[in-house]
Amino acid sequence: MQHPELCFSDPDLKTGRVQQSPVLGPKAISGNFASVFSVTARNGQRYALKCFTRDSTTLGKRYSAISSALGGLGAGGLSQAWPVGFDFLEQGVLVEREWYPAVKMSWVQGTGLISWIERNLHDPAVLHTVADRFLAMAVDLERHGIAHGDLQHGNLLVAADGTFRLVDYDGMYVPALRGEQATENGHRNYQSPSRTAADFGPAMDRFSAWAIELALVSVATDPGLWTQLHDRHGEFLILSEADYKEPATSLAWPVLLGHPDQRVRDLAGLVRSFLGKPAAALPALTPDAVTLPAQRTGTGSGAGGSGGGPGGSRPTVTSWTPTATASGAAASVFPAWMEGRVAAPAPAPAAASTAAQVQPPAAGFGGRRAGDLVAALGALLSTSAPGVLVLAAAQPVDLLPAAQGVALLTSAAAVGLGRRGRPEYRAARARMRDLKRRSRELADPASAHQRLDKEIRGLDDVLAKDNTASDRRIQALQIELRDGQSRITVDLNRRTDQAQQQLAGLAAKEKRRIDKALEPVVRAHIQDRLRRTPIQEARSLTNMGNKMVQALQDAGIRTAADFIGVDFAQNQAAVYLVRPGGQRVRVPGIGEARATTLDVWRQGLERRARASAPTAVPAAAKAQIKADIAALRRSLKAEVKQAEAEAQQRRSALQQRITDERGRLTTQRQRRAVDTQRKRAELLQRQKQLAGAGVERARVEAELVSVRGETRSALGAGRYVRFLLTGR
Repeated sequence: MQHPELCFSDPDLKTGRVQQSPVLGPKAISGNFASVFSVTARNGQRYALKCFTRDSTTLGKRYSAISSALGGLGAGGLSQAWPVGFDFLEQGVLVEREWYPAVKMSWVQGTGLISWIERNLHDPAVLHTVADRFLAMAVDLERHGIAHGDLQHGNLLVAADGTFRLVDYDGMYVPALRGEQATENGHRNYQSPSRTAADFGPAMDRFSAWAIELALVSVATDPGLWTQLHDRHGEFLILSEADYKEPATSLAWPVLLGHPDQRVRDLAGLVRSFLGKPAAALPALTPDAVTLPAQRTGTGSGAGGSGGGPGGSRPTVTSWTPTATASGAAASVFPAWMEGRVAAPAPAPAAASTAAQVQPPAAGFGGRRAGDLVAALGALLSTSAPGVLVLAAAQPVDLLPAAQGVALLTSAAAVGLGRRGRPEYRAARARMRDLKRRSRELADPASAHQRLDKEIRGLDDVLAKDNTASDRRIQALQIELRDGQSRITVDLNRRTDQAQQQLAGLAAKEKRRIDKALEPVVRAHIQDRLRRTPIQEARSLTNMGNKMVQALQDAGIRTAADFIGVDFAQNQAAVYLVRPGGQRVRVPGIGEARATTLDVWRQGLERRARASAPTAVPAAAKAQIKADIAALRRSLKAEVKQAEAEAQQRRSALQQRITDERGRLTTQRQRRAVDTQRKRAELLQRQKQLAGAGVERARVEAELVSVRGETRSALGAGRYVRFLLTGR
């Protein structure tokens, strides 16, 4: 790569310049079985050169078929320009005097899908547009019988105009490759756990296409899901391999399946149902399969272009946002998922029906409560206390008028406090305060409108801050779950490694024990054969005669078993025969030569005896060894099983705790959203009512007069005193 003029045959590459890294030379982007280099030709055209790191004899056939299939796609028949042109070079790169194939592809200017989502996370309309364009590209592939084979974020680039560019065609299927096997199974975080090489065909992209569409639609509908479900260190959007393999312990599925937005729930339920099914059994991703919610209507600005769809029939869509204005109908105040959960605000009252809209007069006080009894008792005691004290001579008669006045004031205060504590009176006062506030607003509609705008923005800001804090907490819970599960796994491995190693070595241990049990049998057999071999048989050996045999017998060596070897002194002047107990015996006439002859003779006898020795331990001993090994195996397996059960209990407890906390946070988030939108709707309704400020103010003033009159007549002090006395 450092010498393009030598290693390339293609004219553009031969005179090109390979991008270099500061230290390591030519900069490579390495993948599963290829590395990609950036080469800039002399005319400024930039190319991506893919050099393969694994041998494949079918590369030429595959790329030739793919090139023909993609070349036959007319630009007018596609939703967007997602195919990228390339040339398969049989003589691509020269290495050690041998040519290897390579793929030359125009360098694509675009942003990786994950980076693009993060840049546009707070623009739901653009996110929805890109979701539509991805769907349109999936329809293009299905319509032409093509499957990419590795649909994932790394192979999806978003161009400046918001359209997709699909790269890396190594695992692509085109109709001409029918009957071939897949060269790869795609990124694990985007594929069904059931996918195999046999799925190579036009349907192999369906699961990953649905998973990506679910992620794009979910994040466009609720950007907070990205913070909750995406791991910035993970190679996935919002769902990963673990969510597909173990959905029961997944944190993502409950969030998606329980999301307030029906479309998110429906899409998540559909993708969840695909787990375990073969690719050919899955439905194609089409506009009919992805229903548009009611709030996604009209047109919106995409990422620099118009909305895409199959045949251009699908409009670019917008999404409800917290900063919507009140220009539409009252029903549009709420997003679709809140319909039926919050009562719609009442329409603005008409001036012609002012009298009819004045609320009915208060019905008076209801049943007496403890506070009323306390007020009545306080008033009674306050009024009667001065007279009682005079009669009891506890105070002078001269002070009676003053004391009576104080008592009356105290009694009036008790009655007043009791009346103010009644819910009917508090409601009437709150109603009057609201009407006064409305009257002030209507006196200066412009200022009131600005104040209401400020209140609305304040509500939105508070909700956004609360949601951000909630998202961070949920993300922290995900990290806590991931780290906790890792710690449990590490602890489990630490506890079970020794037992697993012992289990793996039980077969070898059983063999060693059997061999060890066989050794005494073999030794006994050899000793028996040696004992049966008298030393007289040594007379036939060289330099051995009757005299030497007799000398050996005199020294106590009567059989071949009576000595086990020879020991030469340091100066080799003396030679000793070693007895089985280790004693050394010097036999007259036995020198170095004769001793060596005797030792060789005995070793030969031992070899022949060993050859005829039993090769199997007694059945009872072998059965005992096998029983011992089986018991040890059961014990080790029970130890591993107990450790695994304890680890699973810890995982389940951790999962349950995280799930409960996450559910609590989600519930709080939804309640905050509903409460905020209810308040927001009320503020928007008040803004709408400012349009007819003069007429509305007259109505409010009339209602205020009416409410004041009602309060005085039905909830006045006299009425309350009568209520205390009679209960009515």
